[in-house]
Amino acid sequence: MGLSHIVRGYKAKFQKQLKLNELSATAQKWAVISGRVGYIARGIVFVIIGGFFINAAWHDAPQKAKGLGSALDLLAQQGYGLWLLGIVAEGLVAYGVFMFVEARYRRIVL
Repeated sequence: MGLSHIVRGYKAKFQKQLKLNELSATAQKWAVISGRVGYIARGIVFVIIGGFFINAAWHDAPQKAKGLGSALDLLAQQGYGLWLLGIVAEGLVAYGVFMFVEARYRRIVL
């Protein structure tokens, strides 16, 4: 799931689901940027959480399965961890902004 979010952000496939023609050129640009950055950041966090789940299953130790907080802690513990954490946090904020854009401009097909 995490890798699919990263690919979705990189390729910006989410644009097909938005009514971008209702936005100004500048707003379109920022909507796409926030979607790209947001999906990639979310994908990174999902990949880390998925790694925790795989590790827990491999070692038959359910207590090793961790969530979002542990994924962010893991980023913070790395070299340049605060920078990594800050970048991912900015990405998650961008994803939140994109969710507001999607809530307003989502193309709904019946």
